[in-house]
Amino acid sequence: MAGNKSNVTPRLLAALGRVNAAHVRRGAIFLVNIGVPLIVGAASGQSQAALAAVIAGMLFGFADNDGPLLSRLRLLMLDAGCIIAGGFLGYLCRGHNAVLWPLFVTITFAVGLAARTGREWLLAGRHTAMAFVVAAAIPSFTLLEVWYLLGVVLLAALTRTVDHLIAGPLPRQRAAPLQLPSGHAGWLRFALAHAGAATAALWLAETLDPIHTIWVVTTTLVVMQPDARASYRRIVERVAGTFAGVFAAWLITVGFQSAGVICACILIVAPFIPHHLANRYWLHTALIALLVLLTYDLAELHVQGIGQLLPERVMDMLLGCAMALVGTAVAFPRTAAPEAEEADGQAASPNIADREDGSV
Repeated sequence: MAGNKSNVTPRLLAALGRVNAAHVRRGAIFLVNIGVPLIVGAASGQSQAALAAVIAGMLFGFADNDGPLLSRLRLLMLDAGCIIAGGFLGYLCRGHNAVLWPLFVTITFAVGLAARTGREWLLAGRHTAMAFVVAAAIPSFTLLEVWYLLGVVLLAALTRTVDHLIAGPLPRQRAAPLQLPSGHAGWLRFALAHAGAATAALWLAETLDPIHTIWVVTTTLVVMQPDARASYRRIVERVAGTFAGVFAAWLITVGFQSAGVICACILIVAPFIPHHLANRYWLHTALIALLVLLTYDLAELHVQGIGQLLPERVMDMLLGCAMALVGTAVAFPRTAAPEAEEADGQAASPNIADREDGSV
């Protein structure tokens, strides 16, 4: 027995030695950015107002890089500014289709072109389009919700400042380089296909159920990559991950109708969200779907729950993936399944390769 105990300590120390410090730091940032508005909202009975802040806290967690502190804060401010601008424009365009549709096409076309410049503008551009769609669909908002959103921006700035002062630059997650479109014509075709797919997703969502346009459009935006193989892979993994996340949310919400239990589940999930983006996108998608659905259920607790939203979420995801599938086929009409060796040997832009892009 004593021998067994003596063997446990070296194994435990070896396991701790293999823990990636960057993963721990990134998870802590997500936990604080998501957990603080969640707990404040739940404790004060303002979970509905805190809903958008929780999701924004997650998005801000992705808006980080491996540069100096000023660079990390600059990307955060860029992302926050783009989200505010997108939301403001979307809210102004509500009910004015003659302005809304051309503006949305312009935004999504610009996002497609932004993929050529690097991850920062691509990430901020996607979040701009998401905020535009949300603001165009919501009937109204309160001043309290605005204060929550501003608070989570300051919180995100504080968390990365503290993280940087303690541990320095935060290494980015590594990912396989993308086989990018070739030449100006290739990028133009991708941007046009990206805008067309996102616009078709928005039109379908508004036709079927305007309340959930964000689910459909977001799916199209995040799975359609400037690489045919990466897009097809993401589409498949998005489907699998969403089914897993919705099923887990169903089990939790059916089994428990306690705000404390739901908050605990959200806090457990939050720090694991960023770690699977590069290599296990299905799990990354499942965790995000679970967190968002549980947060929504907490906001609607004792009102109507999310029982009706769960199958709708699956349908929205399938529609978004279908639009991304069509858009990818249009963007890469002659892409046949290149050999892995050839794809790995293809030169990729240093700004695009090895990136994490803030998927949701």
